Amino acid sequence: MVAPVTDKPMLILIAGPYRSGADGDPQAMAANLARLEAAAWPIFAAGHLPVIGEWIALPVLRSAGAGPTDPLADQVLYPTADRLLARCDAVLRLPGDSEGADQDVATARRHGLPVYHDAAEIPAAPAGDRVTSRPGINAPDHRGRTGLDQAGRGLDRNPDVVIRDVELTSQGWHVLRHTTFDYRRRDGRWETQQRETYDRGDGAVVLPYDTRRGCVLLTRQFRYPAYVNDHPDGMLIEAAAGLLDADDPPAAIRRESVEELGVTLGPLTHILDAYMSPGSVTERLHFFAAPYTPADRTGTGGGLEEDGEDIEVLELPFPDALSMTRDGRITDGKTILLLQWAALDGPFAPASGR
Repeated sequence: MVAPVTDKPMLILIAGPYRSGADGDPQAMAANLARLEAAAWPIFAAGHLPVIGEWIALPVLRSAGAGPTDPLADQVLYPTADRLLARCDAVLRLPGDSEGADQDVATARRHGLPVYHDAAEIPAAPAGDRVTSRPGINAPDHRGRTGLDQAGRGLDRNPDVVIRDVELTSQGWHVLRHTTFDYRRRDGRWETQQRETYDRGDGAVVLPYDTRRGCVLLTRQFRYPAYVNDHPDGMLIEAAAGLLDADDPPAAIRRESVEELGVTLGPLTHILDAYMSPGSVTERLHFFAAPYTPADRTGTGGGLEEDGEDIEVLELPFPDALSMTRDGRITDGKTILLLQWAALDGPFAPASGR
């Protein structure tokens, strides 16, 4: 659904916890303020002007020789928000318990102002007022995705992590981001950290098996990242896998099985979901297994030539495939996991272990 467009830019008050839940801890209040500020960019990029009461109230308090925990604060923080709301056009109420934010919402509604609970709900300003120059805002990558620099902004599921900034450093087939965030250590100290994340989307992988003939279907293809990192020839033996794109995991892996293996899968068994390289790669991989028979091999497989794929289909006796994980002929992590599962808990597990 396309968001409506306003006839002019709005002044929008961002309301949420600041002192609430901080117990007077300056670092905790700073983290709360950072969460409020994280919502400022999406509002500005949509063509509006964001404002936070603390941006005005805190300098006022400092000029009076006071701070947010002084008795004077109640005479500055709440009145500042009230005076701003007399001039604002809307309120964005962020999650979290906050008496002050609740008062802001009540005041806004008395004034007949709209109250939003997500920046995505806010109508865009006229096109001439919106920001279009920052990478990822309106310019899609060649997979059609937009807003690429917004991933991670506004995350609040972990109170010990506050996202400060997300910079889009590359947007090819996949997306590289440089994120700055505050992290509260176990001893209570806050520190600023920076991480690069590689976003290639989520994926699915499958192990097709034939218990009657005792074999599995795998693939072999050239993988440059492995080749450049000491693999002898870069030709990796793997279970068939692919990105979800717009499909759900079962539909995606059925699609990939037809494209890569030329096989129409039987009933899918979902095994597990796993983050395969969580230190830098965002991908979550959905693991499946499925039976097949020779009659289910309805195509040649090989992948899509237009995507640069040149995939060899391998039908291997299961004991041979399992031994290849031990002698180094199979070094792909997802494939090793699936073969181990098949041996321990799956279709090739000893009857006594089932």
